[in-house]
Amino acid sequence: MDRKEEYKIENLTMLQIQYLIELNKLEKKKGAVRMIAAKCGVNHSQVSRFFKKCIEEEELTESLDFTENGKRKLDWRCKMIRDVRDYLERSGITEGTEEVLKGMIENIDYIQLEKLVKSDRRMNPETKMQKREDVITDIRDILEYGNHEVAVTILQHDGAKRSMADRGFEPVALIRYNKRGAYLELTIREMDAVSRVNGEDMSGYLATLKYLHQGIFRYADIKNGKVRIPLDACYYQNFDNGVLRGSVMITVTCSVGNVHMPESTARVMFKL
Repeated sequence: MDRKEEYKIENLTMLQIQYLIELNKLEKKKGAVRMIAAKCGVNHSQVSRFFKKCIEEEELTESLDFTENGKRKLDWRCKMIRDVRDYLERSGITEGTEEVLKGMIENIDYIQLEKLVKSDRRMNPETKMQKREDVITDIRDILEYGNHEVAVTILQHDGAKRSMADRGFEPVALIRYNKRGAYLELTIREMDAVSRVNGEDMSGYLATLKYLHQGIFRYADIKNGKVRIPLDACYYQNFDNGVLRGSVMITVTCSVGNVHMPESTARVMFKL
């Protein structure tokens, strides 16, 4: 599939992808909607509406056969599910894997997902093995009460380079652990950008931040210039000479000048 075709692939829910997988298994399409609805535990109308949309987009025919375009897209989606599941396994994520997989497949552009898994495959195999062995499931097991300063970097979610969102946060954050909970607290700072229209300098601030937790992107509280992300939404790995690294997937929107910048996905990385 070439790049132009990839850009046309919209994110479906895992359940919608399952409808298509089940449809592809059926040799005879008569009664397909009823059988798939029963198999997936949903209403007949949900499956029917979705297939109608697929017909309108020329991924299915009126008789519910896959078009060439529809079959290619299904194959691509299935490949991405396999690749992301393998990526999570290589990353040492063993708990809540399906929830994280669901969140990534449903919310992250497929081209960016492809870059993410390819980047991970290029990683040194010894480092991968070390990560699998040293995954920490609950940082509170080793973290002392109090406030702990951490260096923070906001990367593009494939880890290739810094995200533009990195400009919107101070490079040092706090991990707060007390009786009220355990959080990563980021401090917002002014962002600078140059207008593509007239070349003038603009400035603005973070508007919203959502973090991925158990397969769902949840809004983080923004108060007094601070953003708090629960530590149980983060993943931790202990490697590189004892350095503890944490990460969490986020989406952010920013308002710069009179422009509200579109939502972008990134990864928060921090070290203890």
